[in-house]
This record gives sequence, structure tokens and C-alpha cells, in this order.
Amino acid sequence: MPTRTGTRAMIASLVVTMLAGCASSKKAATQFWPPPPNAPRIQYLKKVSGSIDVVGKQSISLIDVGDEKPKVVPLIKPFGLAVSKGTLYICDTVQSQVVLYNLPAKTASVLKGNKGPGQLKKPINVAVDEDGYIFVADSGRKQVLKYAPDGSFERTVDEEGMKPVGVAVDDLYLYILNSSKGLVQLYDRKTLTPLRSFGQEGDERGRLFNPLGIGLDKKGGVYVSNLDGRLIHFDRDGHSLRVFGKLGTALSEFNRPRAIAFDKDGVMYVVDAASQNVRLMNEGFQLLMSFGEPGTQGSLNVPAGIAVTEDDLAYYQQFTEKDFTLERVIFVVSQFGENKVSIYGLGKKQGIDYEAQLRERQEDIRKREEAIAREAAAKEAREKEKEKQQAASAQGNGDAATPAADAKK
Repeated sequence: MPTRTGTRAMIASLVVTMLAGCASSKKAATQFWPPPPNAPRIQYLKKVSGSIDVVGKQSISLIDVGDEKPKVVPLIKPFGLAVSKGTLYICDTVQSQVVLYNLPAKTASVLKGNKGPGQLKKPINVAVDEDGYIFVADSGRKQVLKYAPDGSFERTVDEEGMKPVGVAVDDLYLYILNSSKGLVQLYDRKTLTPLRSFGQEGDERGRLFNPLGIGLDKKGGVYVSNLDGRLIHFDRDGHSLRVFGKLGTALSEFNRPRAIAFDKDGVMYVVDAASQNVRLMNEGFQLLMSFGEPGTQGSLNVPAGIAVTEDDLAYYQQFTEKDFTLERVIFVVSQFGENKVSIYGLGKKQGIDYEAQLRERQEDIRKREEAIAREAAAKEAREKEKEKQQAASAQGNGDAATPAADAKK
């Protein structure tokens, strides 16, 4: 009969064998967007389903200890997320928890202040400021909770009629997206003194309607996604500057736009939960590309949250094709399926002249636009000629009727 030590050794050996089998399995084909023959810009890197995908073999090595069990930090139904200094802050609505994963450091933990007065009920979105303070929008408590950089609870932000569904923070302000009133509410970032709110002023198209997500660009712009498919761009003072999109499935339409993020170059990333993809747009709301569509490796499953970073590129570079150089890393949360957090890399493949291809595409677009304009002009000319002929025909009929009428008289 095997001893206890022998049993542990057998288990450890079995685990190592399983890991070796997984490592030797055939590598899946690399997934790039846009697909060939286009030059690749985004590569699917890896998934995170739970802490085992973060800490790796560290959690399995505890099997050899026997009495000590590995600490598991699962994800059940994540929603919003933020990234700061390598750490992912992920809101799990089922666990009523904010999960902290740091892949480069191989650590997994939870928000330690989530107890007592800091106990979360339904955390839906999270933001982290430049000093490391954590702000969690809790739609169950109808409050935003503030935690210190070490995760300890500090205080709440609330008022009558608040239902926070989004939260963002910059160097000056805390922005709370209040879905019950259709407002963006601004607070002083450090003192949390209420300052002003906006979202229901001006032209109707510039007013919020069932807002779903909020994002900040690097120029003081505030962007809000709405249930009716619109993206509204405000300045910090609350002036509605631009409105884009509507409900639908076309390239300029959205089914259910949610989270919005920006990278350092001003590219906007919009998560569409119903279309199950992420769309990249420039400052003019022109669609650059999309990724994560169903039916592809690394596809999304009812995505909700997104975060973009330029940190730790050296770590994530190990997951790319050898000739693909990363410029930034994108994290997208799916509410369902195995891939709770899908990780993508935006970059360029060596040996490809992207600028030349861009000029070629722009020239192709210009030619197509000119062809469309020519066709429209030709159609208008044909319609005018048709109207002219009809008018001449009507005039001719009138002239022919006059002698007949005179004869009758």
C-alpha cells in the first residue's frame, strides 16, 4: 500500500505528465486581424479563465506540500476592468468582488477592503487613478466606493437617485456615469467634492439616453455610449461636441455599445456586446478595423469591459509571432464562455510597409468615392433629363390640344 508521501509523489507525477502533454499538443493557428491578405495589426495572444492562467505552475507546485492547498482566485462573471502598472482590476458581478491579476508578476488576489463598510454588492466597473486609488461603481449599492492603493476601504460617493454604471478618472476629476438620471457627474478626484453634472442639456441628439459606458481621451474629451447606439463626445464642461452612430449592424452602427477606451495615440476602442466585437476608430469616428468576432480563435462572448496599456510589452511579446512587434496590449472581458479575459496585442509585422499599404488603401477609397460621386452625378443628370423630356412632352400635348379646342368652338 503506497505511503502518504508516495501518494503525493504519484499525484505530482501525474500533474507533470498532464502538463507535458498539454505542452506537446499541436499549437493552434495564429489569429490576426484584419485577416489576410491585409497587413496584420492585432494578434490574439492568450486567454485568462482564472488564477491558474496567471500564476501558472506556482499553484500546482503546492500539491507536493500535501497539507497546504493552492489559493484559487476564480472569475465567474466579469464585467468591467481597468489596468494600472501591470495589474488588472476585474469586477466580478457574481462573486461581488474585484479580482486583481498581475500576469508579469504571476500574482492573483482580491480587493482586501471588500468587507464591512467596504463590502461590494454588484461591482460593475472600476477605475484606478495615477496615485493608485481604486474607484468601483457598484450598481447594487448604488454607490461608488473608493479604496486606497493597498486595497483598504476609504469611503463612498453617493447621492439620492444614483445608479452608477460607469466610472472614469483623470488628473483632475472623478467621472460617474449615472444611468438613472442620464448624467455624467463630476467630483474632485482627491476630495470627492461634487462639482457639476451634464448630459441632459442642449439639442436632443446630444443628450444621454440609457448610458452604458464612459471613456476619456487624452485631450479632455468625455465619450459616452448609449443604448440607442449613439456615441456622444462632450468636453469637460459638459458641452456636447459630436454625436456618432445609431442602432444597426452596418459599420457606422452599433447594437449595444458598452465600454470605451483610448490609447496614447488617440485611437478609440468601442466594445459592442451584441455584435461581440471591438471596433477601432480615429478621432473623426472613422472605422479603422474590428476584432474579436464570433467564429475566430480568441472570439468574444458578450464582451463588456476593455482596457489598453503600453506597459509590460516585453512580457507579452513572448506570446506573439516572432516577427510581430507589439505597440500596446488590449484586455477585453467576456461575460460568458471560457475566455473570461482575452488578451490581444496591437503591433506591426516586420518587413511590411504599413505606410505604403495605408496610402494604397486611402487611394483605393478615394477612387471608390469618386466613382460613387460620378455615378450619383450621372444618375442626377439622367433624372433631370427625364424630367425635361416629361415637361416637353406635357407641353407638346398642351399645344396639340389647343387647335382641337379652337375647331370645336
